[in-house]
Amino acid sequence: MSGRRIVYRKVLSFDPSTVPEGDYFDSGTPDRDRENRYFPSWYNDMTPWGYRNQKSHLQVAYDSVIEANVLEWQLMHVRYLLTTDPFWSEVRLSGNFRMTTADCVKYHDIPNCTESRIGIVFRYEDHRHFYFLAMEGLRRIVLYRRDDEEWQVLAEKPKEIDPDQYYQLGVEAVGNHFRCWCEDTVLTATDKHYIRGRVGLRGNSLGKIASAVVEMTPGQQQYHKILRDIYQKEVQEIRANYPKLKLVASIDLNDFGAVSISFANLRGTSHLDMLLTSSANGAEKNIAMDIEGRVLWERNQPLYEGKVAIYRDAPEGHRELIKIKDDHFEIIDLSTGETVNTPLFPRPIRHKLWVMPTGMANHPGNVRGTDIAGDLLIRYCDAETFDEDQARLMVIDDQFNEIWSVDSQPPGLGHTFSSQFFDVDGDGKDEVLASYQLLSSKGQTIWRMQDTINDIQNRAGAGHIDFAVIGNLAGDEELDPTIFVCSGGVYVVDGMTGNLRAAHHIGHTQGGKIGNFFSDLPGLELAGRNRWGSMGIVNFVNGRGNWLNRMHPDPIGHPSGPVNWTGDGQELVFIGSYRGFGLYDGHGRKVVELPYEWCNESNYRNRPTIAFANVLGDARQEVIHFWQGVLTIYTQDTPPPDSSCIYNPIHQGIASWPGWTNGNN
Repeated sequence: MSGRRIVYRKVLSFDPSTVPEGDYFDSGTPDRDRENRYFPSWYNDMTPWGYRNQKSHLQVAYDSVIEANVLEWQLMHVRYLLTTDPFWSEVRLSGNFRMTTADCVKYHDIPNCTESRIGIVFRYEDHRHFYFLAMEGLRRIVLYRRDDEEWQVLAEKPKEIDPDQYYQLGVEAVGNHFRCWCEDTVLTATDKHYIRGRVGLRGNSLGKIASAVVEMTPGQQQYHKILRDIYQKEVQEIRANYPKLKLVASIDLNDFGAVSISFANLRGTSHLDMLLTSSANGAEKNIAMDIEGRVLWERNQPLYEGKVAIYRDAPEGHRELIKIKDDHFEIIDLSTGETVNTPLFPRPIRHKLWVMPTGMANHPGNVRGTDIAGDLLIRYCDAETFDEDQARLMVIDDQFNEIWSVDSQPPGLGHTFSSQFFDVDGDGKDEVLASYQLLSSKGQTIWRMQDTINDIQNRAGAGHIDFAVIGNLAGDEELDPTIFVCSGGVYVVDGMTGNLRAAHHIGHTQGGKIGNFFSDLPGLELAGRNRWGSMGIVNFVNGRGNWLNRMHPDPIGHPSGPVNWTGDGQELVFIGSYRGFGLYDGHGRKVVELPYEWCNESNYRNRPTIAFANVLGDARQEVIHFWQGVLTIYTQDTPPPDSSCIYNPIHQGIASWPGWTNGNN
């Protein structure tokens, strides 16, 4: 019987030896022209603290050790250079690496790592799920499996690493068996945790890469193509059930000099209007228009101050915007754009008033039990310089008198989305969720979520709560009200007692969006967004405390929405960054494609405004696109599946609360 001949062929290479010296892979650059030319199909999937506009600190420079240009780390930061195909399962990847130090800086996503690691990642699903073959600390070769916070050693051998020498590292993955090597040191392991994913190069300290090559056999390439085709066929079949975009209106706004646009209910909840902002000679001008482009009013002063804006319905029936400026409030009639009142802040300002967002409290609450909710929730500090430790949470009435207030106590009053009115006990008076505690309608502490606080403070992270939202999230009267808390993970807390229901340590989850992403399940889900070293990961957790799914469309995007595209009860997540651009379901599938030219990699920072709003009135949201002075509106190309009953959620802050409407009315 003739023997089989297995031949590996190069499918991708990484070769900086002929590349001009300089900085590469900066995530904040407006284009990737040089990377596409010299390093096609390789992407930097990690930036400091996860932000999209910082330098990569990866540089092509000459190394006299091999007398050639190499790619080197300029700072001790984690970087991944990854391929783009998530369907690679069986593959051989090798490269020449130089580890120049055993040290590394403490990294927020991997707080227990104290040594440098450089090497190869494979079957990479996202920043927290992959296999990693590494030279570690100039002392050993090790194969890791990372699963969120668990770093499982699958194989290891001691090896003295010379910081002045390059070493060839390699991985051959076939089935669930891995053969790894560093020069003549060989490791083998068997593991079935991850079955496919991207491949790439990873380092967390100072090091250099001279070259790398990805190889497959023809049979492996064909197998990966079959996997890819099966997935794409499944997604295409699912996409066929979702409406496509249909252009319904185009309005040229160039004559108004608009540089930005937003949408709001200026004349009442039944009217969606536009707010255009223009700037000439350093002066800001606001123009309000209806959705057909007719001017409602103009205002020559800024409409907003900072990030704090509270909307309320005035007794006369029109809408009002309340903002804080210097030592007073400013009340603006949104039907005319005119300032109608400027009441003083309830307390004298001794230094400077720093107002902080409260997030979910952008609408009035009702701690007094009045017929109409009119109480406001303000978070601020009075100091020469901003100091979050001096923050105070204040509740004021509709005449801007203080009702009660509390000072910040460790672990603080949280970040943007951390305070909210909610009637927990059903007595007609709102309690106040203030980060880690629930306050009564009179400002007295009812409970502290102590188990959650202890867990947050004992883990790597900010040590405070970034996000806390209370509501009927579980869809079960035995469990609700429920609280989603985000910090060093996602916590689900009992709203009646403050007791911890579930903790998911899935990275620094700094907020997210709440909606009906799994319409076949009761309650609502959090689409939590990761930052701090695991940017772009989106985890779905429901109000019962169950982790449902995760997706990683790209390393810089955040979930936006929720988007009510179909009107059948299911909401979608919008990812607005270029590699993940589109609308996703809770299973991580891009079910609605948006035009790629709206957000492409060659023009990432100078891109259109994209919003979603119910423009045509059937409760479903349209896609609104604004670019170079032209507003275009796209609706669904099919009617709602049931015109007699259309999903019509109530949007408040980052949450979309369930609601239905009769589409025939």
